[in-house]
Formats: sequence, structure tokens, C-alpha cells
Amino acid sequence: MKKLSLLLFMLSIGYFTKAQTLILAKDAKDYIGKTVTICDSVYSTKALDKISLINLGGAFPKELITLVVNKEDIGKFSAEPASMYLGNNICVTGVITEFKGKTQIVVTEPKQIVVK
Repeated sequence: MKKLSLLLFMLSIGYFTKAQTLILAKDAKDYIGKTVTICDSVYSTKALDKISLINLGGAFPKELITLVVNKEDIGKFSAEPASMYLGNNICVTGVITEFKGKTQIVVTEPKQIVVK
């Protein structure tokens, strides 16, 4: 019985654990549509009416990737995301998409971003 319990436990860990690919921000364009983790410095941010933008790998307009937090998700954070992360080294996990020729990750939950 113990062996069966251990086997079920190990299978459930494998089922619920989703491995993420760790990439460099400069390589984001090669992973569009994929779920990845990127660790880099936050060089610039901007809080707008409907979104917060967090730029990694360089300041706008030379950022390597932008994190986008939509208005409906900003309230999930303990403070305005644009001010929370500025100047920090962070890791973000999410799906890379493209908008107007630039790579981005839409962040919907605070747990997607970890300050290092």
C-alpha cells in the first residue's frame, strides 16, 4: 500500500508541475507562443490609464521585452506594478506574444513575477 501511495504521489507531482524554459530576454522573439521564464533587470516602466508596462533588457524604446499588466489585473498587486518593480531584477513566467513587432508577456497574476 505504501508503494502505491508513493507512486500516486509522484505521478501527481509530475502532473501538476509544469516545467518552464528559462531564456534570456534577447531571445524572446524565438519563443513566441511558448511559456517561458525570463530573468532580467527592469529598466523602465510606465503606468497608463488601462495598462502598466514594465520593460526588461533596456529602457523604452530599446527594451527587449515588455510585461503588460491590464487594468483588470492591476488591483491584484499590492501596489502599482510600474512602480513596484522599477530598478529591480525580476523573473517573470508567461506566454510570449507579439504586439506591433515587439515581444511581450501579459501578466495576469502577481505570482508570475518574482523579485530576485
